[in-house]
Amino acid sequence: MRLARKLRLPQPFDVHALCARVAADRGRPITLIPLPMASLGPCGLWLAGDREDVVCYEQHTSALHQEHIILHELGHILHGHEGSETMSALFPDLSGETVRTMLARQHETFGERAEREAEDFAFAVLARASRAQGLRGSLEG
Repeated sequence: MRLARKLRLPQPFDVHALCARVAADRGRPITLIPLPMASLGPCGLWLAGDREDVVCYEQHTSALHQEHIILHELGHILHGHEGSETMSALFPDLSGETVRTMLARQHETFGERAEREAEDFAFAVLARASRAQGLRGSLEG
């Protein structure tokens, strides 16, 4: 997982700080929004607008699951995936220029290449962060 290995992870690991770092490196803001998404089906959503990326994630789940959801959507962003659905199909009153792509994370779609890449990315970043925390903890102890 080359993209996950190339990332400079904040120490201690914080997914919000990582997204801020990626946004600064890309020159494009990433806004993170916790929402009650269970009724919508996906537990995460990436909205790529003209000037910023918005990542919505399930607010009623564990902190670890929220990190995973955010990293999954960040994986879509960094891999340059394009969604098969657009926000204009869901919200016809919104301009396609305002919001151009929607990617939804759903367990049934993990077989698709883009979903697999995003999921692998999330697991790889969390594994790196966990190893770094474990190493740091053992050096402090």
